[in-house]
Amino acid sequence: MSKPELNYKHLHYFWTVAKEGGVARAAERLGVSPQTISGQLSKLERDIGRTLFNQVGRRLELTEAGREALRYADEIFLLGERLREALDEPALGQASRLTVGIADSVPKLVAYQLLAPVVEAAPQLRLVCHEGEFDELTSALSRHKLDIVLSDRDLGQAQQRRLVARRLATCPIGIYAARSLLAKPGAARSIAEFSHAPMLLPSKRTSMRARLDAWMEAEGLRPNVVGEFDDSALLTTFGGNGAGYFPAATVLTEMLSRQYDTELVIELSDVSEGYYAISLPSRLPNLHVARLLQSASL
Repeated sequence: MSKPELNYKHLHYFWTVAKEGGVARAAERLGVSPQTISGQLSKLERDIGRTLFNQVGRRLELTEAGREALRYADEIFLLGERLREALDEPALGQASRLTVGIADSVPKLVAYQLLAPVVEAAPQLRLVCHEGEFDELTSALSRHKLDIVLSDRDLGQAQQRRLVARRLATCPIGIYAARSLLAKPGAARSIAEFSHAPMLLPSKRTSMRARLDAWMEAEGLRPNVVGEFDDSALLTTFGGNGAGYFPAATVLTEMLSRQYDTELVIELSDVSEGYYAISLPSRLPNLHVARLLQSASL
């Protein structure tokens, strides 16, 4: 006796429950009742002859069969989304899209340098960039709202179960200052002179801040912190306009000098920043994502 054909509506309910973390949230997202979701899940499990979720307390956890089903469902619905996007294009086959999430702690110039080779290789590419917090972006990636996320953070242990991170580049960090600031009497030009210099730093929620704090403590520095910023672009704008000394990746030295008339004062040999591409573990990778992973270098 042959098995029933796979019901893709039921599979979509399963996929949404797995992504949302529970029946209630999936029901709210899909606009149906929790009872409907539960009923369709039961039918799917009967049809395939496997249990997909275990009830653990008040939570649902994927079984081994559920994790395998989720991997295939990810690719099925990702491919469906790509089909819809392709059919929406005004000239089929002539244009394509790459949707990128950029963590707000990643310098905009770094993001540009990482993405530039992809844009240059595909002149008709439509690049769509969304900026936001790391957790917000990785959540959107898990729901297939993004193709890839650029971040200065690696994945946590829980996130490694559903996402893949690849280090694209590692850049030394330097301390920069606008030349207008350096022209003032008593301007700091050595590590020992930074104890009383006005300093702009990333906020404590950023990965770079912990490394900078450790460096300053090791050097015995107590700088005059005059500004802290979540957004790297805002930090650079203030620093470039002479509000204080500020850290940045040394790969940006030329760009910062050209755009803000800054100077690299000190390169911190023991402090570096890693930049990561975070993607889904798909067996059908986006062509532009694959190109980014292959070509990225700083």
